Amino acid sequence: MVIKLKETAISSAVAVAIVVTIAAGGLAAGLFVGHFSSSPPIEQTQVKSVSAASAPYQLVLVITTNNFYNASVGYQPAFFVLSNGTLESSANITIPANTKIEVTIINYDDGNGTVAPIYANVTGTLNGKETIVNNTNVNSTYGNDQIVVNGSEQVSSVPVNNIAHTFTIQNGSKVLLNIPIEPSSIVQATFELGPGTYTWQCEVSCGSGPTGWDGAMNTAGWMSGTVTAE
Repeated sequence: MVIKLKETAISSAVAVAIVVTIAAGGLAAGLFVGHFSSSPPIEQTQVKSVSAASAPYQLVLVITTNNFYNASVGYQPAFFVLSNGTLESSANITIPANTKIEVTIINYDDGNGTVAPIYANVTGTLNGKETIVNNTNVNSTYGNDQIVVNGSEQVSSVPVNNIAHTFTIQNGSKVLLNIPIEPSSIVQATFELGPGTYTWQCEVSCGSGPTGWDGAMNTAGWMSGTVTAE
Protein backbone atom coordinates (compact mmCIF):
# COMPACT_ATOMS: atom_id res chain seq x y z
CA MET A 1 0.00 0.00 0.00
CA VAL A 2 1.29 3.44 -0.88
CA ILE A 3 0.32 6.73 0.70
CA LYS A 4 0.78 9.80 -1.48
CA LEU A 5 0.86 13.33 -0.12
CA LYS A 6 -0.72 16.24 -1.93
CA GLU A 7 2.24 18.46 -2.81
CA THR A 8 0.08 21.59 -2.72
CA ALA A 9 -0.79 20.95 0.92
CA ILE A 10 2.78 20.62 2.17
CA SER A 11 5.13 23.44 3.14
CA SER A 12 7.97 24.06 0.67
CA ALA A 13 10.38 23.40 3.57
CA VAL A 14 9.28 19.77 3.76
CA ALA A 15 9.79 17.07 1.13
CA VAL A 16 8.17 13.82 2.19
CA ALA A 17 7.87 10.27 0.84
CA ILE A 18 6.04 7.55 2.72
CA VAL A 19 5.84 3.85 2.01
CA VAL A 20 3.79 1.77 4.42
CA THR A 21 3.39 -2.00 4.42
CA ILE A 22 1.09 -4.02 6.60
CA ALA A 23 2.53 -7.25 8.01
CA ALA A 24 0.78 -10.23 9.56
CA GLY A 25 -0.77 -9.68 12.97
CA GLY A 26 -1.39 -5.99 12.44
CA LEU A 27 2.22 -4.81 12.83
CA ALA A 28 3.27 -2.08 10.41
CA ALA A 29 6.62 -1.00 9.03
CA GLY A 30 7.11 2.38 7.42
CA LEU A 31 9.67 4.71 5.91
CA PHE A 32 9.37 8.46 6.27
CA VAL A 33 11.97 10.78 4.81
CA GLY A 34 11.94 14.53 5.31
CA HIS A 35 14.08 17.64 5.20
CA PHE A 36 13.53 20.42 7.70
CA SER A 37 15.02 23.81 8.42
CA SER A 38 16.72 24.03 11.83
CA SER A 39 17.57 26.54 14.57
CA PRO A 40 19.11 26.25 18.06
CA PRO A 41 17.17 23.82 20.28
CA ILE A 42 15.29 24.58 23.49
CA GLU A 43 17.18 22.55 26.08
CA GLN A 44 20.59 24.20 25.97
CA THR A 45 21.91 22.25 28.98
CA GLN A 46 21.50 18.86 27.31
CA VAL A 47 20.81 19.73 23.68
CA LYS A 48 23.47 21.52 21.65
CA SER A 49 23.34 23.46 18.40
CA VAL A 50 23.83 21.49 15.20
CA SER A 51 25.52 22.32 11.93
CA ALA A 52 22.94 22.52 9.16
CA ALA A 53 25.36 20.70 6.85
CA SER A 54 25.62 17.59 9.02
CA ALA A 55 23.55 14.59 8.02
CA PRO A 56 20.97 13.69 10.69
CA TYR A 57 20.78 10.27 12.29
CA GLN A 58 17.44 8.66 11.45
CA LEU A 59 15.42 7.18 14.32
CA VAL A 60 12.08 5.68 13.30
CA LEU A 61 9.57 4.60 15.94
CA VAL A 62 6.33 2.76 15.20
CA ILE A 63 3.36 2.56 17.61
CA THR A 64 1.15 -0.46 17.05
CA THR A 65 -1.91 -1.68 18.96
CA ASN A 66 -2.26 -5.39 18.21
CA ASN A 67 0.25 -6.53 20.84
CA PHE A 68 -0.74 -9.28 23.29
CA TYR A 69 0.35 -8.33 26.81
CA ASN A 70 -1.04 -11.20 28.90
CA ALA A 71 -4.24 -13.17 29.43
CA SER A 72 -5.70 -10.77 32.02
CA VAL A 73 -4.82 -7.51 30.26
CA GLY A 74 -5.16 -8.53 26.61
CA TYR A 75 -3.83 -6.26 23.90
CA GLN A 76 -1.86 -3.09 24.59
CA PRO A 77 -0.19 -0.39 22.45
CA ALA A 78 3.59 -0.45 22.18
CA PHE A 79 6.48 1.53 20.71
CA PHE A 80 8.89 -0.29 18.40
CA VAL A 81 12.12 0.81 16.72
CA LEU A 82 12.03 0.30 12.97
CA SER A 83 15.46 -0.94 11.86
CA ASN A 84 16.23 -2.43 8.44
CA GLY A 85 12.57 -3.19 7.86
CA THR A 86 12.16 -4.96 11.19
CA LEU A 87 10.25 -3.85 14.29
CA GLU A 88 12.59 -4.17 17.26
CA SER A 89 12.17 -3.58 21.00
CA SER A 90 12.16 0.01 22.26
CA ALA A 91 13.27 -1.02 25.77
CA ASN A 92 16.79 0.29 25.17
CA ILE A 93 17.17 2.84 22.39
CA THR A 94 20.73 3.83 21.41
CA ILE A 95 21.53 7.01 19.46
CA PRO A 96 24.75 8.90 18.76
CA ALA A 97 25.53 11.69 21.22
CA ASN A 98 25.98 15.31 20.12
CA THR A 99 24.44 14.48 16.75
CA LYS A 100 21.33 15.80 15.09
CA ILE A 101 18.63 13.12 15.50
CA GLU A 102 15.70 13.17 13.11
CA VAL A 103 12.98 11.12 14.79
CA THR A 104 9.93 9.92 12.91
CA ILE A 105 7.05 8.42 14.87
CA ILE A 106 4.46 6.45 12.91
CA ASN A 107 1.39 5.99 15.08
CA TYR A 108 -1.30 3.44 14.17
CA ASP A 109 -3.28 3.96 17.39
CA ASP A 110 -6.45 6.02 16.90
CA GLY A 111 -7.32 6.26 20.60
CA ASN A 112 -6.32 8.81 23.22
CA GLY A 113 -6.15 9.09 27.00
CA THR A 114 -5.54 11.46 29.88
CA VAL A 115 -2.38 13.57 29.83
CA ALA A 116 -1.14 16.49 31.93
CA PRO A 117 -1.29 19.82 30.01
CA ILE A 118 2.50 20.26 30.21
CA TYR A 119 2.93 17.30 27.86
CA ALA A 120 0.79 18.96 25.20
CA ASN A 121 3.75 21.26 24.45
CA VAL A 122 6.60 20.35 22.13
CA THR A 123 9.85 20.55 24.12
CA GLY A 124 13.51 20.10 23.24
CA THR A 125 13.24 20.04 19.45
CA LEU A 126 14.85 22.35 16.93
CA ASN A 127 12.59 25.40 16.56
CA GLY A 128 10.51 24.08 19.46
CA LYS A 129 8.23 22.45 16.88
CA GLU A 130 7.24 19.13 15.37
CA THR A 131 5.74 18.32 11.98
CA ILE A 132 2.50 16.32 11.94
CA VAL A 133 1.24 14.38 8.94
CA ASN A 134 -2.22 12.86 9.08
CA ASN A 135 -3.31 10.15 8.72
CA THR A 136 -1.77 6.72 9.25
CA ASN A 137 -5.00 4.90 9.93
CA VAL A 138 -4.07 2.39 7.24
CA ASN A 139 -5.28 -1.20 7.44
CA SER A 140 -6.27 -4.09 5.26
CA THR A 141 -9.81 -2.76 4.68
CA TYR A 142 -8.34 -0.35 2.13
CA GLY A 143 -7.00 -3.17 -0.01
CA ASN A 144 -4.49 -1.92 -2.56
CA ASP A 145 -6.05 1.49 -3.02
CA GLN A 146 -3.95 4.61 -2.74
CA ILE A 147 -4.83 7.05 0.05
CA VAL A 148 -4.39 10.77 -0.33
CA VAL A 149 -3.16 12.49 2.84
CA ASN A 150 -3.95 16.18 3.19
CA GLY A 151 -0.50 17.53 3.82
CA SER A 152 1.35 18.41 7.00
CA GLU A 153 1.72 21.19 9.55
CA GLN A 154 4.36 22.39 12.00
CA VAL A 155 3.10 22.93 15.54
CA SER A 156 4.52 23.89 18.94
CA SER A 157 1.71 22.19 20.86
CA VAL A 158 -1.18 19.76 20.38
CA PRO A 159 -4.68 20.09 21.95
CA VAL A 160 -4.58 18.13 25.20
CA ASN A 161 -7.74 16.20 24.26
CA ASN A 162 -6.23 15.07 20.96
CA ILE A 163 -3.09 13.28 22.13
CA ALA A 164 -2.79 9.51 21.75
CA HIS A 165 0.77 9.17 23.07
CA THR A 166 3.89 11.16 23.83
CA PHE A 167 7.55 10.33 23.37
CA THR A 168 9.10 12.00 26.38
CA ILE A 169 12.78 11.81 27.37
CA GLN A 170 13.73 12.88 30.89
CA ASN A 171 16.85 13.23 32.99
CA GLY A 172 15.50 12.74 36.49
CA SER A 173 12.57 15.14 36.77
CA LYS A 174 13.80 17.38 33.94
CA VAL A 175 12.02 17.01 30.60
CA LEU A 176 14.61 17.11 27.80
CA LEU A 177 12.31 16.13 24.94
CA ASN A 178 8.55 15.92 24.61
CA ILE A 179 6.80 15.03 21.37
CA PRO A 180 2.99 14.83 21.62
CA ILE A 181 1.48 12.43 19.09
CA GLU A 182 -2.02 12.74 17.65
CA PRO A 183 -4.17 9.67 16.94
CA SER A 184 -3.37 7.97 13.61
CA SER A 185 -0.60 10.35 12.62
CA ILE A 186 3.04 10.59 11.62
CA VAL A 187 5.22 13.00 13.57
CA GLN A 188 8.72 14.16 12.74
CA ALA A 189 11.08 16.32 14.80
CA THR A 190 14.80 16.96 15.22
CA PHE A 191 16.70 17.01 18.50
CA GLU A 192 20.12 16.35 20.00
CA LEU A 193 21.30 14.88 23.30
CA GLY A 194 24.60 15.00 25.12
CA PRO A 195 26.19 11.73 26.31
CA GLY A 196 24.25 9.83 28.96
CA THR A 197 21.46 7.37 29.67
CA TYR A 198 17.99 8.83 30.00
CA THR A 199 14.49 7.48 30.54
CA TRP A 200 11.74 7.69 27.98
CA GLN A 201 8.04 7.39 28.79
CA CYS A 202 4.68 7.85 27.15
CA GLU A 203 2.90 10.34 29.41
CA VAL A 204 -0.62 9.45 28.25
CA SER A 205 -2.48 6.99 30.50
CA CYS A 206 -2.99 4.48 27.69
CA GLY A 207 -2.37 1.25 29.61
CA SER A 208 -4.55 -0.98 31.74
CA GLY A 209 -5.93 -0.80 35.29
CA PRO A 210 -8.26 1.76 36.87
CA THR A 211 -5.94 4.71 36.12
CA GLY A 212 -4.57 3.47 32.80
CA TRP A 213 -1.03 3.42 34.23
CA ASP A 214 -0.64 -0.35 34.55
CA GLY A 215 0.30 -2.93 31.94
CA ALA A 216 2.11 -1.35 29.00
CA MET A 217 2.62 1.95 30.79
CA ASN A 218 5.16 0.65 33.27
CA THR A 219 6.77 -2.03 31.12
CA ALA A 220 10.04 -1.36 29.29
CA GLY A 221 9.72 -1.84 25.56
CA TRP A 222 6.02 -1.00 25.58
CA MET A 223 5.40 2.56 26.77
CA SER A 224 8.72 3.22 28.51
CA GLY A 225 12.41 2.43 28.40
CA THR A 226 15.82 4.05 28.22
CA VAL A 227 17.63 6.18 25.64
CA THR A 228 21.41 6.00 25.62
CA ALA A 229 23.34 8.70 23.76
CA GLU A 230 26.93 7.63 23.23
